[in-house]
Amino acid sequence: MALDFHKVTNNEYLFGLDDKKLANLEAIFDLFKDWSGMYIDPYKDTLLTVENQKVIIKIIDAYIDKKDLNVNKQQTIDVVEFRALMSFFSNKRIVIKIIGD
Repeated sequence: MALDFHKVTNNEYLFGLDDKKLANLEAIFDLFKDWSGMYIDPYKDTLLTVENQKVIIKIIDAYIDKKDLNVNKQQTIDVVEFRALMSFFSNKRIVIKIIGD
C-alpha cells in the first residue's frame, strides 16, 4: 500500500490507496497542495482534519466539472470513490491520519 488511512482517535485502519490509485489521485493531491499548502507525501505521515477533507471534496468537485471523465475511466472511478470516502468521514467528523510507506 502506498498510503494507509487511519482514525486518529484509536488508530483504526479505515482504507488504503495502492500505487495505482495514488497515481490516479495525484492531480487532486497536487491541487490540494496549491489550495491548502499541505502536501500529502506518500513517504510521510499526514494529519487530515475534517476541514481538510472538505477542501479535498471541493477540489474534486471542481476537478470533475473541468475534466473529461471519459478519457480515463479508472481514474474517474478512483477520484469519485475517494470523494465518497472523504465525504463519509468528514460528515462523521473523523480526523484521519495518513500513514506513508
